[in-house]
Amino acid sequence: MFMKGLYVHIPFCNSICSYCDFCKMIAKEEVKEKYIDSLIAELADYKPILTDVRSVFIGGGTPNSLNDRLLIKLFEALKPYLNRSTENTIEINSELLTASQIQLFKLYNINRISIGVQTINDKLIKAIGRKHNRLQVEEAINELNKAGLTNINIDMMYGLPGQTMSELKKDYDFLMRQKIKHFSYYSLILEDKTILKYQIDHGQIGIPDDDLVADMAEYIYQKSKKSMFKQYEISNYAILGYESIHNLGYWNWEEYVGIGLNASGFINGIRYRNNDVIAKYQLQRIAEKEEIDRQEGKKEFMLLGLRKLAGIKVADYYQHFGSYPQTDFNLDKLKKLGLLEIKNGNIRIKEEKILLGNIVFEEFVG
Repeated sequence: MFMKGLYVHIPFCNSICSYCDFCKMIAKEEVKEKYIDSLIAELADYKPILTDVRSVFIGGGTPNSLNDRLLIKLFEALKPYLNRSTENTIEINSELLTASQIQLFKLYNINRISIGVQTINDKLIKAIGRKHNRLQVEEAINELNKAGLTNINIDMMYGLPGQTMSELKKDYDFLMRQKIKHFSYYSLILEDKTILKYQIDHGQIGIPDDDLVADMAEYIYQKSKKSMFKQYEISNYAILGYESIHNLGYWNWEEYVGIGLNASGFINGIRYRNNDVIAKYQLQRIAEKEEIDRQEGKKEFMLLGLRKLAGIKVADYYQHFGSYPQTDFNLDKLKKLGLLEIKNGNIRIKEEKILLGNIVFEEFVG
């Protein structure tokens, strides 16, 4: 058993975004130090199976909120994998990026940078609690490109509080002007126990209605078809050859190791999740394990694989389960609805119906 994917969670942020329900916190330096030590110890435990790492993803939180000394400490521990891996991603906030961080990224073979932007509209930035501005995003992209770190992703969001179609178009136009290779465009999802959910529930702020959100999704989809970016997953677009190797691993139902606070992994048919409280994580890392039985595995394979525009290969499904999706699921219903097509050994959602993916996914839930 050889793990191709390694996810590393850095839960620290300098401020908390109102929509975010990820495992994150504002912490003192000594807390960060102890956490990195725990992370390195956990990494060592997985060394026997981390022999064929293809992608490393350092996510958060805000990984570049760590000071240079702690980044070096982390990168040194990850060095054997960073040196062998094809794709090494780190998530950053543009306003925290420094020249020394860029040099560290280059030194340790971090070759893909993912910038959390969401919007460049000052009003919306404030509404969701982010701290960057348009100039900082542009400067970060320019400095990374100048340093030769050209494989850049930008994360954007639509359906933000009070967002208009005009504001979305300006965000999209800004995105298209940047020297990047990849972008993700996610619809805002209201998560429980977030500041934004509280504000909306108490009438302090409003969000676009479902029709406007659908129009925004359609706009992004249609505009991107005419651009150099090709949609390869419901929310992800890339210049050919720059699709995310790490995320494709998830969508292809590959096994992976996740380390850090609240990180999850999938090893030998068992999905695990780490504790989400630092004190508990440092005493006992894993909070829960779940064995994925054959039927659940089949559903997951379909749910994840059909997120990709290429869909799933019937041969890959058979290799995993020894059966065929056409016999395991009622796909005729989805074909008759004009949502699904089976062609050349592939099953996929029709490209023009990709925004109706949730209707398809319902067939594989429960």
